[in-house]
Amino acid sequence: MSKFEKANHHYVPQHWQRNFRGANGHLFGRLRNGEIKVVSSRTIMQEDYLYTVFDEKWNPSDSLEDALSVVEARDAKLLQRLHNPGYVSTADDRNHLCALLALQATRHPDILNRGAKRSRELGEVLANSHSYSLDEFTARMASFAVSEADAHDCYIVLRSRPREQLIAELTELTDLSPQAYQLPPQDALRAKPLVEAQLKSMELWLLDAPGTEAFVLGDTPIPQSDLHQGFSVPLSRSLAVLARPTQSIQPLLSRRSATASEIAEINQTQADNALHVVIGPSAALLNAIP
Repeated sequence: MSKFEKANHHYVPQHWQRNFRGANGHLFGRLRNGEIKVVSSRTIMQEDYLYTVFDEKWNPSDSLEDALSVVEARDAKLLQRLHNPGYVSTADDRNHLCALLALQATRHPDILNRGAKRSRELGEVLANSHSYSLDEFTARMASFAVSEADAHDCYIVLRSRPREQLIAELTELTDLSPQAYQLPPQDALRAKPLVEAQLKSMELWLLDAPGTEAFVLGDTPIPQSDLHQGFSVPLSRSLAVLARPTQSIQPLLSRRSATASEIAEINQTQADNALHVVIGPSAALLNAIP
């Protein structure tokens, strides 16, 4: 039997949350109802059994959660290094940061649920291939990031099968439990390499907040669409990442001080995008965000 002992699964790692504690060690949270209070990283930005996976006999397993914990341990060390303003980052650090951000972009519960929904939408396109011309089928598959060549091959194979067989397979797909091992919501994590490749092609800046300023973090740290257009995400109360599209290759991370307007804009975005809570080092800072 696989190990199954963990229930409290964090979609924003605790080590990341703890980087936003105040000088007194307290972490403050502003909830969706406007209440501001001291919070614990153990009980926020989590969802029970979010990364629990099942095998074909419906045995639950901690395997994915355990694998994420190993990755998070390495990520915590990276953020610790980057947190030092005097640290000179390397090309490996940049690649590691891209991997960290890509994982965060794909592990959010909204993304996991969207991934399962998109899988079923793809199934509908495949099942109805007899109703499309090749051009129509290729266009629809492009919205699922399927290349023209792969769409062509898929079209030929699907059209060789009876329409009734494809519809029956679609019914089987749509009737699957959300936790079924054949199409689990955690499959959305398979998009991580694609997101990581996109991030590596962007210009990445580390922004240091002056001593009198601080960043906050929402429980949806990274935008859930259009990352290629640019985004920002805080890594700690004193450090954030700014990602921007670029035409040139950037082998290393750039670094500079953040302006007051940049900090205000980044904090506002975190508050606006938050699912349940936004955290920071003080109640006053959270209260000052509109």
